[in-house]
Amino acid sequence: MEMKLTTLRSEIENNLFRSGYNLASFAKVSGLNRGSLSAILHGNPPKPVSLGQLDALTKAFGFPEGWFYTLYVDECFSEDKVSRRRVEPFLIRCVETGKQQCVDEIINRIMEFPKPLDVVYSVAEKLFAGGKIQEAKAFYKIIVEHEQDSSSERLAISQYRIFKSLESVVDMEEMLRAVITFEPFRGRIPDHLQLDGLLKLASVCFTLHRWSDMERYTDELRALADGIYREQLRKKTGRRTEELHLLRPLVLYYAHGHLMKATALTKQGKYEEAQKFTAMYADLGWFELLDEEGLRIVDAFRSFAVGNSFTLEMQVGNFAVLPEYTAYMAKLPSEILPGLVSILEAANRFGFSVDHVLEQFSAEMPRFEQLQDPLNIERIYRLGYQLALYYSERGQYTRGIDYILQCLKAAIQLNSAKDILECVTLFEESRESAGGQQLLRYGELLKGLRKNQELAANRERRSAMAERSF
Repeated sequence: MEMKLTTLRSEIENNLFRSGYNLASFAKVSGLNRGSLSAILHGNPPKPVSLGQLDALTKAFGFPEGWFYTLYVDECFSEDKVSRRRVEPFLIRCVETGKQQCVDEIINRIMEFPKPLDVVYSVAEKLFAGGKIQEAKAFYKIIVEHEQDSSSERLAISQYRIFKSLESVVDMEEMLRAVITFEPFRGRIPDHLQLDGLLKLASVCFTLHRWSDMERYTDELRALADGIYREQLRKKTGRRTEELHLLRPLVLYYAHGHLMKATALTKQGKYEEAQKFTAMYADLGWFELLDEEGLRIVDAFRSFAVGNSFTLEMQVGNFAVLPEYTAYMAKLPSEILPGLVSILEAANRFGFSVDHVLEQFSAEMPRFEQLQDPLNIERIYRLGYQLALYYSERGQYTRGIDYILQCLKAAIQLNSAKDILECVTLFEESRESAGGQQLLRYGELLKGLRKNQELAANRERRSAMAERSF
């Protein structure tokens, strides 16, 4: 437990006295300059303490990291200004060491000075760049809540960063709220972030089954990527060598724009149009400005086009391609889950038996549970639902109910009310065929659903309280 201290300098002097050090001896132990120590403790006015000096003092006294942090808050402020040179690294260190009380106090005091959001935004960007995405989100939220200029780029980038912080979020309701919040700001951020934001918007809309929205965002993504590509070619022709600062190679955004457009069209039953866009990313060897990573991306999308072409054939009932499709899946394990979803959807639509396919990949299917990212959980849901329909239609009710329970589990993970309702409806239609263990499992899943709803409500209340504290 940390001691309740008075002022930073008085506490340093008290510890010097108790430990028997003078300035000369303590300077040697701490590695600090004796003159600097004297100026810090006895200068008129006292010399400010840097964060590095504070940590050196703390270590020399044998105290744990952050021992003096509650007193260092005052060091970051004077009567008329905030010392950004001290407050920014200090805020970052407090976040890293879990000193939330110090963070709260600094933020509250910063907000009393002119242009407080300059500091908050700078800290947020440094945390984000350092990979501390969730920690940065709290600072971006302060920008969103207090920025007065609704057209500012800083506000738009903060909204983008918050949106990107939801990469691992599985909850569909939370994803939908994130899309609605970020969507108006997508055109106000720099092009390199806008490419990434549009790709993320389209990806989230795929998980949410919002096909028209997904198509709209991919249209914007393709237009932006094409415009940047043409501009780069123009600069190359004019012998202007300006480096393009993108998060990923431009060809990835270009290719994804066409792939996801084709996917959105496929989901809407527009198969001929989808095939045209599939052909557009099947061979991107003509794309200039490719580095080694770009060439690998071109090869990857060439393979994706093969698999998606098989999917389109399945959707129109061409089961003649099934041997080629399964051979393709066997060579690419990452394609087994999405491939089985497509095959089962077509089999159920056209009443075709695919028992031999399910037998071929029976060893791989249990491993799908290890995939816990939003995209694959959504695929696991769709696979379970299609398998439930497939086996129930063939009178294998016990096996069908097992898959109903599998897809209900995935739907609860996704917090998708529509999908949960579909699973519950399907189960209730088959309840008479359910065994005792299946009924027990069903009840446990519903109890878990209620618990998740209670936890989500509690998180929202805590989040609202935390945001009000700033």
